[in-house]
Amino acid sequence: MKRITLSVMLLLMAAGVFAQDGQTTQPQQMKTLFGNSGIRSNGGYGGVSTGYTKIDGLDAITVGGKGAWLINHQIGIGLAGHGFMTERRFDAELTDDSRFAGGYGGLMFEFIATPHSPVHLSFSTTVGAGGVSYFRDNDFFNGVDRHTFDEDSEAFFVVEPTVELELNLVKFMRLAFGVSYRYTSDITLTYRSNNQAIAGKDLLNGLSGGVTLKFGKF
Repeated sequence: MKRITLSVMLLLMAAGVFAQDGQTTQPQQMKTLFGNSGIRSNGGYGGVSTGYTKIDGLDAITVGGKGAWLINHQIGIGLAGHGFMTERRFDAELTDDSRFAGGYGGLMFEFIATPHSPVHLSFSTTVGAGGVSYFRDNDFFNGVDRHTFDEDSEAFFVVEPTVELELNLVKFMRLAFGVSYRYTSDITLTYRSNNQAIAGKDLLNGLSGGVTLKFGKF
């Protein structure tokens, strides 16, 4: 009886050793961005937005649009663009009312947290380029040729991270309230008459707030 008991104990110990060896030699499964089951669903949306920002201390309105391909309801890859125009101000150098205006756009990358929840967060970043002009306000609205009323214009590179609070209104429509920070390359607008700077190099850097309506298959 003692021999049988000892034999059973030895067999159990050997089985435990082999089981541990099997676990240690088995490679760990790699976790991927889209999960272990890959791409499970595809969708997409388009949206229109309006917002507010400050440019060189002036109130400015923004309008724009975005569209993205959605993977697994959470990962978005697409395009986004915005246009802007400031309120007018009197410029002593030009002895006239003037404004800043322009636009920018580029590739957008987005992550949507808990997309099936009626209220959730979305995080995105737009990387691209744009242009800004400083011009006489009266000439602009009188239909004067652009090349005659632009005091100066310049192109720039832009990166804009954004966080949005999204509301699932209906299955195909969402309402989003967003805050973003616009960061651009240096901008050096100057007056024609004396080559002096019109504004600082960080002219367009700053916060923006906006509202976006999105329509699509989420």
